[in-house]
Amino acid sequence: MKKIFAIIIILYSFSASCQTLQLSLKECLRYADENNLTIQSSALDVSNSQIQLSQSKLLMSPTISATASQNFGYSHNSINGGFNLGGNYGINAGITLFNGLNTYNTIKQNQLRVSQAQWQVEQRKNQLHIQIIQAYLTVLMNQELLTYQQNVLTSSREQLIEGEHQYKVGQILESDFMLLKSQYFTDSLNIENTQLSISNELLTLRNLLCLNSQQTLSIITPDSLQIAQIMYIPDLQEVRSQAMAYLPELKMKNNLVEIANYDVKIAKSAYYPTLSLDAGINTGYNNIYSKAHGNSGSNLLDNLGESIGLNLNIPIYRQNNTRNSVRMKQLYVSQAELSLKQTELNLQKEIEEYYLSMKKAFNQYTVSDIQQKAYQINYVTYCQKFQYGTITAADLLQQQSNYLNALNNYMQNKYSFLLQKKSLEVYMGRDIEL
Repeated sequence: MKKIFAIIIILYSFSASCQTLQLSLKECLRYADENNLTIQSSALDVSNSQIQLSQSKLLMSPTISATASQNFGYSHNSINGGFNLGGNYGINAGITLFNGLNTYNTIKQNQLRVSQAQWQVEQRKNQLHIQIIQAYLTVLMNQELLTYQQNVLTSSREQLIEGEHQYKVGQILESDFMLLKSQYFTDSLNIENTQLSISNELLTLRNLLCLNSQQTLSIITPDSLQIAQIMYIPDLQEVRSQAMAYLPELKMKNNLVEIANYDVKIAKSAYYPTLSLDAGINTGYNNIYSKAHGNSGSNLLDNLGESIGLNLNIPIYRQNNTRNSVRMKQLYVSQAELSLKQTELNLQKEIEEYYLSMKKAFNQYTVSDIQQKAYQINYVTYCQKFQYGTITAADLLQQQSNYLNALNNYMQNKYSFLLQKKSLEVYMGRDIEL
């Protein structure tokens, strides 16, 4: 009984570890944000910048230190010889009251560095999201294509059965029958190849989501009506304005300009004097144990002393180091501003080119949709003609080939448009779903 119970536990544990995740596109993106290793690595950069910010804030607080020393000695002098025991102890504190706002500007700069690291995470998420969307849509495309291919295979099987019957009664030549047989096996291989493509893209998707080897993945196929509702072109002005307001690349360039400006302020702080406050409490003792006088010395309270003082450091001449440092930092500001303007131009151009490419894909999708419907009707008609023996197998297979080519072209254009549209939505900072 115990063995049976143990086997049940092992089987339950194995089945739990081999779980299947069934995810929609939105769920895939959310899962990747939480589990992708590249995103987790970027999050560590954010934590690092936050630690640096916390450390810079602590520069406004005082420093406190304690000192202690203990001395032991022995003298062989015949009169005052003996042991000598002494010690000094103290607590000292210091705080910078003014340093040309260096500390304040460093804090502000490190806050920008935290934002920079956060936008870096957002940028990498966007790159990851586009890869996931591409893999997800490729799986959807092949799954939809697989449905059509299975219908074609069913039709090919019927044609092969009909062709075999016609060949046996002498209505068609052996060559026609062999063509039908070859086409049936070709259609079967097309299905197998499409299934392999689905498996390959699911493997890519699993890798992007960082699933372990015990987890399998299947995707949720959206309703065809849901997809039909998003097959439209958004307004260019809306796309441009939302993308330019959101894109992390632009935020990061803006941040770099601000960081460079704070570098100038930090460099200018060297022009100003530094004022600091120091305070301390110190004491000590010294005991002598001699043969002639016994024990003599002082105690800690007798030597207790306090101190407080202000320190002012006024820069007078530093061989123009401060001036040249400020000028160099100002050049970095100019470089950062030029880089920002160039990035704005590049992103505007990239967005508009992407938008035009999406419009072209939509037009190709619209035309190919009409074509594949026409070729489908034509193919069905030729199937009926073949059953009545009015056309040859070569004529039928030519129409089947035309239909499959139109169908593949339609699938490619449909999902190419969807990929480009969803990628634009990523650049616009929208929630992505199908």
